Amino acid sequence: MVKAFIKHVLGVDSDHEGIFGETSAFYGTVEQQGRLTLHLHLLLWIRGCLSPDEIKRRIMDPSSEFQRQLVEYLEGVHKGEFITGTQEYVHEKVMDAEKQPDYMDPTETLPTPPPVPCNTRCSTCDHCTALEKWTKRYEFETDDIVFKTNVHTCGSNLKRDGTQDARRNWVGCLDNVWRKCKARFPRPTFKTTEVDLATGNLNVKKGEPWINTVSPVISYLFRCNTDVTSLRSGTAIKGVLLYVSNYVTKPALKTHIIFDTIRSMFQK
Repeated sequence: MVKAFIKHVLGVDSDHEGIFGETSAFYGTVEQQGRLTLHLHLLLWIRGCLSPDEIKRRIMDPSSEFQRQLVEYLEGVHKGEFITGTQEYVHEKVMDAEKQPDYMDPTETLPTPPPVPCNTRCSTCDHCTALEKWTKRYEFETDDIVFKTNVHTCGSNLKRDGTQDARRNWVGCLDNVWRKCKARFPRPTFKTTEVDLATGNLNVKKGEPWINTVSPVISYLFRCNTDVTSLRSGTAIKGVLLYVSNYVTKPALKTHIIFDTIRSMFQK
């Protein structure tokens, strides 16, 4: 699965570019979760990308063509909001859809490939009509997936009175002396992408405080929780490199994985 993602979605050793552009390099590791599903941590380099210092120097000019193109690119490859509306709007639409007898949970189905468009994009032929219908379905399904898998809830392992729920026996995000969310939710929102001229920091447009940034295409394809972030500073890059390296050098397997492997060997 991961090899297919790297080849077909990221465009590595393929005859086409990836969804983020031409891939120059990648660095990552795959972790096996307790439910035996793959969990990928990956850093991606895009060919021709400038260093954080050079990007900072160029975006400080508000009238530069570079700043406009960079903002368009970042807003196009990932977003911290839903496609069709606010979280409240998407919630209502999903609730209405779930009441329909033909509704299918998108996290339990496979994605539908888009129809072949016509050569002229005339918007009136059967091909264009089918593509427009598919696009609307794609937008709703993607929002449905993000709503079901990416909306963070602090204290999801607690009862209403604040005590531990025995059915959800895991450490929650508020399990610290400060009682603050370890996942940093709610996160800051920005109506438009803006540049802090004092620091050169680029704050990408983000409309929802309770979801992380995602790539709609990846959410639609994998139909699960994902996190896609652009690293725009040297500090952020070093931090994520350390985070991924911790998984690469992770020592022993967990006990439940060891026993499951032994069980699989006896079954063969």
